[in-house]
Amino acid sequence: MYSGEAALEACRAGEVDLILLDVAMPDVDGFSVCKQLKEDPRTRDIAVVFVTVHGSEENVRRGFELGAADYVTKPYNLPFVMLRIESVMRTRQVNDVLRSNPEPIFDPAYTDYLTGLRNRRYLLERLQEEVEKAQRYNHPVSCVVVEVDELHAVEEDQGTASIDDILAELALALRNASRNYDVLARYDGAIFAAVLPHSPLSEALCYARKILREIEAVTFNDPCFPTQAGVSIGVVTCRNSKAAGAEQVLGEAMKNLLRAKSRREPIVAVDLND
Repeated sequence: MYSGEAALEACRAGEVDLILLDVAMPDVDGFSVCKQLKEDPRTRDIAVVFVTVHGSEENVRRGFELGAADYVTKPYNLPFVMLRIESVMRTRQVNDVLRSNPEPIFDPAYTDYLTGLRNRRYLLERLQEEVEKAQRYNHPVSCVVVEVDELHAVEEDQGTASIDDILAELALALRNASRNYDVLARYDGAIFAAVLPHSPLSEALCYARKILREIEAVTFNDPCFPTQAGVSIGVVTCRNSKAAGAEQVLGEAMKNLLRAKSRREPIVAVDLND
């Protein structure tokens, strides 16, 4: 749609969950559209995301004050925008559940805002649960840590893509490589982690190689700032009583990550049961 009035009509007709708005439109500007949506009981629950070149501090503040769920400024790349949209929709779904259920089933403090993945706190709690299950039921669990570094501009005069865009693309690559029940998290900075229940070392290595292929295929290809980056991966697998808990498993995975970086190898893996 190319006009604010057309957007308002479509929203009032129903069955709209999210709308992307530019500030500058030929008739009604995006701020006015957002204001009208939030004042109308029929449309006030529609998530509004501004995607615009108008990125001054005043404009961003105004957008959020009018009730926008997010504000993305140009230039940007598509994976970054898609992650922000996915995060907005996930928050909307969680809020819907919380409103209908007096018992909270999700804590927003467990989510990394930039990537939409879980955060370190959630990772450690879930990893501890899976390690205990592995000890109890004698099945394997693997932990994979991934770090992106050594950014290099393909064209030096343009510079590198923003680190936020690169991390967003890496999060997409992780999602594409993972099963529904795998646990994905942004551990810290440019380090991500995945917990793979019921996965022996062979499967964890296949997963790590798949991540590398995904990254080579879809990441670091911003046409405005083409960027190359190094990726290092540490993998560890355990079962039975071969790991004391989440801290030890994660620590071993981090050691393998450091070994991969120092050896300049893409992946270093260890099975604690060997």
